[in-house]
Amino acid sequence: MTVTPDKSIAVLPFVNMSADPENEYFSDGITEEIINALTRVQGLKVTSRTSSFAFKNRNVDVRAIGRQLGVATVLEGSVRKAKNNIRITAQLIQASDGFHLWSKNFDRELEDIFAVQDEISLLIADQIRENFGHLEIREHLIEAPTQNVEAYNLYLKGRYHHLKWDSEGIEKGIQYYEQSIAQDPTFALPYFGIGYSYAMRASWRGDEAYMQKAEDYLKKGFRIDDQSYLGWFARATLNFWAKWDFKSGRRFYNKAMALNPSFTEAEEGLAELYTAVGDFEKAMAHTRNILTLNPLSPNHYYTKGVIHYLSRDYPKALESMEAALKVDPNFGFAIEMSLACYILLKDYEKLDGFLREHPQAERPEECRALYKLMYPDEAIGIGLSAIPSRVHKGADSTLFPWHLFLQV
Repeated sequence: MTVTPDKSIAVLPFVNMSADPENEYFSDGITEEIINALTRVQGLKVTSRTSSFAFKNRNVDVRAIGRQLGVATVLEGSVRKAKNNIRITAQLIQASDGFHLWSKNFDRELEDIFAVQDEISLLIADQIRENFGHLEIREHLIEAPTQNVEAYNLYLKGRYHHLKWDSEGIEKGIQYYEQSIAQDPTFALPYFGIGYSYAMRASWRGDEAYMQKAEDYLKKGFRIDDQSYLGWFARATLNFWAKWDFKSGRRFYNKAMALNPSFTEAEEGLAELYTAVGDFEKAMAHTRNILTLNPLSPNHYYTKGVIHYLSRDYPKALESMEAALKVDPNFGFAIEMSLACYILLKDYEKLDGFLREHPQAERPEECRALYKLMYPDEAIGIGLSAIPSRVHKGADSTLFPWHLFLQV
Protein backbone atom coordinates (compact mmCIF):
# COMPACT_ATOMS: atom_id res chain seq x y z
CA MET A 1 0.00 0.00 0.00
CA THR A 2 1.39 3.41 -1.00
CA VAL A 3 1.74 5.90 1.87
CA THR A 4 0.64 9.44 1.04
CA PRO A 5 3.20 12.00 2.22
CA ASP A 6 1.69 14.63 4.52
CA LYS A 7 3.60 17.45 2.83
CA SER A 8 2.00 17.04 -0.57
CA ILE A 9 -0.44 19.04 -2.66
CA ALA A 10 -2.34 19.10 -5.93
CA VAL A 11 -3.40 22.48 -7.31
CA LEU A 12 -6.60 21.96 -9.28
CA PRO A 13 -7.38 24.23 -12.24
CA PHE A 14 -8.84 27.48 -10.96
CA VAL A 15 -12.35 27.97 -12.30
CA ASN A 16 -12.94 30.88 -14.66
CA MET A 17 -15.79 32.85 -13.08
CA SER A 18 -15.44 35.81 -15.44
CA ALA A 19 -18.36 36.90 -17.59
CA ASP A 20 -16.23 36.19 -20.66
CA PRO A 21 -15.48 32.45 -21.12
CA GLU A 22 -12.48 33.49 -23.24
CA ASN A 23 -10.72 34.40 -19.98
CA GLU A 24 -10.10 30.71 -19.31
CA TYR A 25 -6.50 31.19 -20.46
CA PHE A 26 -6.02 33.57 -17.53
CA SER A 27 -7.33 31.20 -14.83
CA ASP A 28 -5.27 28.36 -16.32
CA GLY A 29 -2.19 30.57 -16.30
CA ILE A 30 -2.63 31.51 -12.65
CA THR A 31 -3.03 27.84 -11.74
CA GLU A 32 0.19 26.92 -13.50
CA GLU A 33 2.10 29.78 -11.87
CA ILE A 34 1.00 28.66 -8.39
CA ILE A 35 1.99 25.06 -9.18
CA ASN A 36 5.42 26.25 -10.29
CA ALA A 37 5.79 28.48 -7.23
CA LEU A 38 5.02 25.65 -4.81
CA THR A 39 7.67 23.43 -6.44
CA ARG A 40 10.19 25.89 -5.01
CA VAL A 41 9.26 24.86 -1.46
CA GLN A 42 11.86 22.32 -0.41
CA GLY A 43 10.32 19.13 0.97
CA LEU A 44 6.87 19.66 -0.57
CA LYS A 45 5.59 17.15 -3.13
CA VAL A 46 3.62 18.98 -5.82
CA THR A 47 1.54 17.13 -8.39
CA SER A 48 2.44 18.10 -11.95
CA ARG A 49 0.21 20.23 -14.14
CA THR A 50 -0.96 17.42 -16.43
CA SER A 51 -2.42 15.32 -13.61
CA SER A 52 -3.95 18.32 -11.84
CA PHE A 53 -5.57 19.49 -15.07
CA ALA A 54 -7.03 16.01 -15.64
CA PHE A 55 -9.78 17.15 -13.25
CA LYS A 56 -10.61 20.31 -15.16
CA ASN A 57 -14.38 20.74 -15.63
CA ARG A 58 -15.02 17.54 -13.67
CA ASN A 59 -17.02 17.26 -10.45
CA VAL A 60 -14.94 14.73 -8.49
CA ASP A 61 -14.93 14.33 -4.71
CA VAL A 62 -11.74 15.77 -3.24
CA ARG A 63 -11.10 12.53 -1.33
CA ALA A 64 -11.06 10.58 -4.59
CA ILE A 65 -8.71 13.17 -6.10
CA GLY A 66 -6.36 12.80 -3.14
CA ARG A 67 -6.30 9.01 -3.56
CA GLN A 68 -5.70 9.16 -7.31
CA LEU A 69 -2.92 11.73 -7.07
CA GLY A 70 -1.39 10.50 -3.81
CA VAL A 71 -1.57 13.86 -2.02
CA ALA A 72 -2.64 14.99 1.45
CA THR A 73 -3.97 18.40 0.43
CA VAL A 74 -5.78 19.90 -2.53
CA LEU A 75 -5.99 23.57 -3.50
CA GLU A 76 -9.15 24.71 -5.26
CA GLY A 77 -9.92 28.18 -6.49
CA SER A 78 -11.62 30.51 -8.89
CA VAL A 79 -10.72 33.65 -10.82
CA ARG A 80 -12.98 36.52 -11.79
CA LYS A 81 -11.42 39.05 -14.17
CA ALA A 82 -13.19 42.28 -15.15
CA LYS A 83 -11.26 45.00 -16.96
CA ASN A 84 -8.38 45.91 -14.64
CA ASN A 85 -9.72 44.10 -11.56
CA ILE A 86 -9.33 40.49 -10.47
CA ARG A 87 -10.80 38.48 -7.63
CA ILE A 88 -9.11 35.20 -6.74
CA THR A 89 -10.70 32.80 -4.28
CA ALA A 90 -8.55 29.98 -2.92
CA GLN A 91 -9.22 27.19 -0.44
CA LEU A 92 -6.92 24.50 0.90
CA ILE A 93 -8.64 21.19 1.63
CA GLN A 94 -7.46 18.13 3.52
CA ALA A 95 -7.84 15.28 1.05
CA SER A 96 -8.44 12.52 3.60
CA ASP A 97 -11.77 13.90 4.85
CA GLY A 98 -12.57 17.04 2.82
CA PHE A 99 -11.94 19.34 5.80
CA HIS A 100 -11.25 22.95 4.80
CA LEU A 101 -7.93 23.98 6.31
CA TRP A 102 -7.92 27.54 4.97
CA SER A 103 -9.70 29.85 2.53
CA LYS A 104 -9.37 33.47 1.46
CA ASN A 105 -10.49 35.98 -1.17
CA PHE A 106 -8.01 38.27 -2.89
CA ASP A 107 -9.24 41.45 -4.60
CA ARG A 108 -6.52 43.12 -6.61
CA GLU A 109 -5.79 45.18 -9.67
CA LEU A 110 -4.31 43.38 -12.67
CA GLU A 111 -0.98 45.16 -12.17
CA ASP A 112 -0.62 43.24 -8.88
CA ILE A 113 -0.99 39.80 -10.48
CA PHE A 114 2.53 38.60 -9.63
CA ALA A 115 2.35 39.85 -6.05
CA VAL A 116 -0.98 38.12 -5.41
CA GLN A 117 0.25 34.83 -6.93
CA ASP A 118 3.28 35.03 -4.66
CA GLU A 119 1.08 35.83 -1.65
CA ILE A 120 -1.24 32.88 -2.30
CA SER A 121 1.67 30.46 -2.78
CA LEU A 122 3.38 31.60 0.42
CA LEU A 123 0.16 31.35 2.44
CA ILE A 124 -0.50 27.83 1.12
CA ALA A 125 3.03 26.69 1.97
CA ASP A 126 2.68 28.22 5.44
CA GLN A 127 -0.63 26.42 6.03
CA ILE A 128 0.91 23.08 5.05
CA ARG A 129 3.82 23.77 7.39
CA GLU A 130 1.43 24.70 10.19
CA ASN A 131 -0.68 21.54 9.78
CA PHE A 132 1.86 18.93 8.71
CA GLY A 133 5.32 19.96 9.88
CA HIS A 134 8.38 21.99 9.02
CA LEU A 135 9.10 23.22 5.48
CA GLU A 136 11.85 25.50 4.20
CA ILE A 137 10.02 28.43 2.60
CA ARG A 138 11.73 31.26 0.74
CA GLU A 139 10.82 34.88 1.31
CA HIS A 140 9.31 34.99 -2.19
CA LEU A 141 8.24 32.15 -4.50
CA ILE A 142 7.33 34.22 -7.56
CA GLU A 143 9.29 37.04 -9.14
CA ALA A 144 7.72 39.20 -11.82
CA PRO A 145 9.13 38.10 -15.22
CA THR A 146 7.91 41.35 -16.80
CA GLN A 147 6.57 44.69 -15.64
CA ASN A 148 4.27 44.87 -18.67
CA VAL A 149 0.88 43.38 -17.77
CA GLU A 150 -0.30 43.24 -21.38
CA ALA A 151 2.85 41.34 -22.40
CA TYR A 152 2.14 38.82 -19.63
CA ASN A 153 -1.51 38.59 -20.65
CA LEU A 154 -0.53 37.83 -24.26
CA TYR A 155 2.02 35.28 -23.08
CA LEU A 156 -0.66 33.44 -21.08
CA LYS A 157 -2.87 33.37 -24.19
CA GLY A 158 0.02 31.93 -26.18
CA ARG A 159 0.75 29.24 -23.62
CA TYR A 160 -2.94 28.34 -23.37
CA HIS A 161 -3.06 27.58 -27.11
CA HIS A 162 0.44 26.08 -27.16
CA LEU A 163 -0.59 23.48 -24.54
CA LYS A 164 -3.36 22.17 -26.78
CA TRP A 165 -0.53 20.24 -28.51
CA ASP A 166 -1.85 20.45 -32.05
CA SER A 167 -0.69 22.32 -35.15
CA GLU A 168 -3.37 25.00 -34.90
CA GLY A 169 -2.67 25.56 -31.21
CA ILE A 170 1.07 25.87 -31.77
CA GLU A 171 0.53 28.36 -34.61
CA LYS A 172 -1.81 30.48 -32.48
CA GLY A 173 0.63 30.22 -29.61
CA ILE A 174 3.46 31.61 -31.75
CA GLN A 175 1.27 34.53 -32.84
CA TYR A 176 0.45 35.49 -29.25
CA TYR A 177 4.07 35.02 -28.16
CA GLU A 178 5.18 37.40 -30.92
CA GLN A 179 2.62 39.97 -29.77
CA SER A 180 3.90 39.57 -26.21
CA ILE A 181 7.48 40.26 -27.35
CA ALA A 182 6.28 43.36 -29.21
CA GLN A 183 4.85 44.65 -25.93
CA ASP A 184 8.02 43.86 -23.95
CA PRO A 185 11.16 42.76 -25.84
CA THR A 186 12.89 42.08 -22.48
CA PHE A 187 10.36 39.39 -21.44
CA ALA A 188 12.12 36.02 -21.84
CA LEU A 189 9.25 33.52 -21.64
CA PRO A 190 7.63 34.22 -25.04
CA TYR A 191 11.04 33.75 -26.71
CA PHE A 192 11.26 30.33 -25.08
CA GLY A 193 7.69 29.55 -26.12
CA ILE A 194 8.46 30.30 -29.76
CA GLY A 195 11.80 28.48 -29.55
CA TYR A 196 10.10 25.37 -28.20
CA SER A 197 7.37 25.53 -30.86
CA TYR A 198 9.92 25.62 -33.67
CA ALA A 199 12.00 22.92 -31.97
CA MET A 200 8.94 20.66 -32.01
CA ARG A 201 8.27 21.45 -35.66
CA ALA A 202 11.90 20.72 -36.48
CA SER A 203 11.69 17.36 -34.72
CA TRP A 204 8.55 16.44 -36.67
CA ARG A 205 9.87 17.45 -40.09
CA GLY A 206 13.66 17.69 -39.84
CA ASP A 207 13.43 21.20 -41.30
CA GLU A 208 16.67 23.21 -41.06
CA ALA A 209 14.77 26.51 -41.22
CA TYR A 210 12.74 25.55 -38.14
CA MET A 211 15.93 24.52 -36.33
CA GLN A 212 17.51 27.88 -37.06
CA LYS A 213 14.42 29.78 -35.90
CA ALA A 214 14.40 27.75 -32.68
CA GLU A 215 18.10 28.53 -32.16
CA ASP A 216 17.58 32.25 -32.74
CA TYR A 217 14.66 32.62 -30.34
CA LEU A 218 16.27 30.51 -27.62
CA LYS A 219 19.47 32.55 -27.78
CA LYS A 220 17.47 35.75 -27.38
CA GLY A 221 15.61 34.30 -24.42
CA PHE A 222 18.75 33.10 -22.66
CA ARG A 223 20.36 36.53 -23.04
CA ILE A 224 17.51 37.80 -20.85
CA ASP A 225 17.09 34.86 -18.43
CA ASP A 226 19.37 31.82 -18.19
CA GLN A 227 17.50 30.34 -15.20
CA SER A 228 14.23 29.39 -16.89
CA TYR A 229 13.23 25.73 -16.71
CA LEU A 230 11.07 26.24 -19.82
CA GLY A 231 14.08 27.66 -21.66
CA TRP A 232 16.31 24.69 -20.86
CA PHE A 233 13.49 22.28 -21.67
CA ALA A 234 13.09 23.92 -25.08
CA ARG A 235 16.85 23.73 -25.64
CA ALA A 236 16.88 20.05 -24.66
CA THR A 237 13.98 19.37 -27.03
CA LEU A 238 15.82 21.02 -29.91
CA ASN A 239 19.11 19.25 -29.26
CA PHE A 240 17.68 15.80 -28.61
CA TRP A 241 14.61 15.49 -30.81
CA ALA A 242 15.69 17.67 -33.74
CA LYS A 243 19.49 17.25 -33.73
CA TRP A 244 19.86 13.85 -32.01
CA ASP A 245 22.61 15.32 -29.83
CA PHE A 246 22.23 13.02 -26.84
CA LYS A 247 24.96 14.45 -24.61
CA SER A 248 23.80 18.05 -24.67
CA GLY A 249 20.15 16.94 -24.62
CA ARG A 250 20.76 15.05 -21.37
CA ARG A 251 22.60 18.00 -19.86
CA PHE A 252 19.82 20.44 -20.70
CA TYR A 253 17.03 18.14 -19.48
CA ASN A 254 18.88 17.87 -16.17
CA LYS A 255 19.12 21.67 -15.96
CA ALA A 256 15.37 21.99 -16.49
CA MET A 257 14.68 19.34 -13.83
CA ALA A 258 16.96 21.07 -11.32
CA LEU A 259 15.09 24.34 -11.82
CA ASN A 260 11.62 22.76 -11.53
CA PRO A 261 11.54 19.25 -9.99
CA SER A 262 7.79 18.89 -10.64
CA PHE A 263 8.08 19.58 -14.38
CA THR A 264 7.86 15.94 -15.37
CA GLU A 265 7.93 16.66 -19.11
CA ALA A 266 11.67 17.28 -18.72
CA GLU A 267 12.22 14.00 -16.89
CA GLU A 268 10.08 12.23 -19.47
CA GLY A 269 12.36 13.69 -22.15
CA LEU A 270 15.31 12.25 -20.27
CA ALA A 271 13.60 8.84 -20.08
CA GLU A 272 12.98 8.99 -23.84
CA LEU A 273 16.60 9.94 -24.43
CA TYR A 274 17.86 6.95 -22.43
CA THR A 275 15.40 4.76 -24.32
CA ALA A 276 16.80 6.02 -27.63
CA VAL A 277 20.37 5.10 -26.63
CA GLY A 278 19.29 1.68 -25.31
CA ASP A 279 19.80 2.30 -21.58
CA PHE A 280 16.44 0.88 -20.58
CA GLU A 281 17.30 0.55 -16.88
CA LYS A 282 17.89 4.30 -16.47
CA ALA A 283 14.91 5.09 -18.67
CA MET A 284 12.62 2.95 -16.51
CA ALA A 285 13.93 4.50 -13.28
CA HIS A 286 12.94 7.92 -14.57
CA THR A 287 9.46 6.78 -15.61
CA ARG A 288 8.82 5.41 -12.11
CA ASN A 289 9.72 8.77 -10.60
CA ILE A 290 7.61 10.64 -13.16
CA LEU A 291 4.49 8.67 -12.33
CA THR A 292 4.68 9.54 -8.61
CA LEU A 293 4.34 13.23 -9.50
CA ASN A 294 2.18 12.87 -12.59
CA PRO A 295 0.07 9.70 -12.32
CA LEU A 296 -2.60 10.86 -14.79
CA SER A 297 -0.44 11.62 -17.81
CA PRO A 298 -1.21 9.16 -20.64
CA ASN A 299 2.06 10.06 -22.35
CA HIS A 300 4.09 8.99 -19.31
CA TYR A 301 2.46 5.54 -19.36
CA TYR A 302 3.12 5.40 -23.09
CA THR A 303 6.80 6.21 -22.53
CA LYS A 304 7.01 3.41 -19.97
CA GLY A 305 5.29 1.05 -22.40
CA VAL A 306 7.74 1.89 -25.18
CA ILE A 307 10.61 0.80 -22.93
CA HIS A 308 8.89 -2.56 -22.36
CA TYR A 309 8.12 -2.83 -26.08
CA LEU A 310 11.72 -2.27 -27.11
CA SER A 311 12.79 -4.75 -24.42
CA ARG A 312 10.45 -7.22 -26.19
CA ASP A 313 8.27 -7.56 -23.08
CA TYR A 314 5.01 -7.14 -24.97
CA PRO A 315 2.62 -8.14 -22.13
CA LYS A 316 4.16 -5.46 -19.88
CA ALA A 317 4.00 -2.97 -22.73
CA LEU A 318 0.29 -3.71 -23.10
CA GLU A 319 -0.26 -3.08 -19.37
CA SER A 320 1.24 0.39 -19.77
CA MET A 321 -0.80 1.09 -22.90
CA GLU A 322 -3.97 0.03 -21.09
CA ALA A 323 -3.09 2.46 -18.28
CA ALA A 324 -2.59 5.25 -20.84
CA LEU A 325 -5.91 4.50 -22.53
CA LYS A 326 -7.68 4.41 -19.18
CA VAL A 327 -6.65 8.05 -18.73
CA ASP A 328 -7.28 9.01 -22.38
CA PRO A 329 -9.26 6.47 -24.44
CA ASN A 330 -8.42 8.34 -27.66
CA PHE A 331 -4.65 8.49 -27.15
CA GLY A 332 -3.51 7.48 -30.63
CA PHE A 333 0.07 6.45 -29.86
CA ALA A 334 -1.11 4.00 -27.18
CA ILE A 335 -3.66 2.54 -29.59
CA GLU A 336 -1.03 2.01 -32.30
CA MET A 337 1.47 0.51 -29.85
CA SER A 338 -1.17 -1.89 -28.51
CA LEU A 339 -1.81 -3.12 -32.05
CA ALA A 340 1.89 -3.71 -32.60
CA CYS A 341 2.06 -5.73 -29.37
CA TYR A 342 -0.87 -7.96 -30.32
CA ILE A 343 0.72 -8.62 -33.71
CA LEU A 344 4.06 -9.54 -32.17
CA LEU A 345 2.33 -11.72 -29.55
CA LYS A 346 0.64 -13.59 -32.43
CA ASP A 347 -2.80 -13.04 -30.93
CA TYR A 348 -5.19 -12.29 -33.79
CA GLU A 349 -8.30 -12.70 -31.67
CA LYS A 350 -7.22 -9.87 -29.35
CA LEU A 351 -5.90 -7.80 -32.27
CA ASP A 352 -9.23 -8.05 -34.07
CA GLY A 353 -11.19 -7.36 -30.89
CA PHE A 354 -9.05 -4.32 -30.09
CA LEU A 355 -9.57 -2.93 -33.60
CA ARG A 356 -13.34 -3.32 -33.24
CA GLU A 357 -13.29 -1.61 -29.83
CA HIS A 358 -11.15 1.25 -31.15
CA PRO A 359 -12.62 2.41 -34.47
CA GLN A 360 -10.35 5.48 -34.28
CA ALA A 361 -7.28 3.27 -34.87
CA GLU A 362 -5.31 4.24 -37.97
CA ARG A 363 -5.02 1.76 -40.87
CA PRO A 364 -6.95 -1.18 -39.36
CA GLU A 365 -6.92 -3.17 -42.60
CA GLU A 366 -3.17 -2.72 -42.94
CA CYS A 367 -2.77 -4.08 -39.39
CA ARG A 368 -4.72 -7.20 -40.32
CA ALA A 369 -2.72 -7.52 -43.54
CA LEU A 370 0.55 -7.16 -41.64
CA TYR A 371 -0.54 -9.91 -39.25
CA LYS A 372 -1.24 -12.21 -42.22
CA LEU A 373 2.15 -11.43 -43.78
CA MET A 374 3.92 -12.28 -40.53
CA TYR A 375 1.91 -15.46 -39.96
CA PRO A 376 0.84 -16.65 -43.45
CA ASP A 377 -0.18 -20.12 -42.26
CA GLU A 378 -2.76 -18.80 -39.80
CA ALA A 379 -6.35 -18.70 -41.07
CA ILE A 380 -7.79 -15.26 -40.25
CA GLY A 381 -10.15 -14.67 -43.16
CA ILE A 382 -7.65 -12.70 -45.22
CA GLY A 383 -5.93 -14.25 -48.23
CA LEU A 384 -2.40 -13.25 -49.19
CA SER A 385 -3.63 -12.32 -52.66
CA ALA A 386 -5.80 -9.54 -51.20
CA ILE A 387 -2.98 -7.88 -49.29
CA PRO A 388 -1.37 -5.80 -52.10
CA SER A 389 -4.67 -4.02 -52.83
CA ARG A 390 -5.23 -3.29 -49.13
CA VAL A 391 -1.76 -1.84 -48.72
CA HIS A 392 -2.05 0.11 -52.00
CA LYS A 393 -5.31 1.69 -50.82
CA GLY A 394 -3.44 3.67 -48.17
CA ALA A 395 -0.28 4.27 -50.16
CA ASP A 396 -1.08 7.91 -50.89
CA SER A 397 -1.59 8.76 -47.22
CA THR A 398 1.06 10.76 -45.43
CA LEU A 399 3.56 8.60 -43.60
CA PHE A 400 5.21 9.79 -40.41
CA PRO A 401 8.24 8.21 -38.70
CA TRP A 402 6.14 6.75 -35.90
CA HIS A 403 4.08 4.78 -38.45
CA LEU A 404 7.26 3.02 -39.57
CA PHE A 405 8.36 2.53 -35.97
CA LEU A 406 5.09 0.83 -35.08
CA GLN A 407 5.28 -1.48 -38.08
CA VAL A 408 8.67 -2.94 -37.09
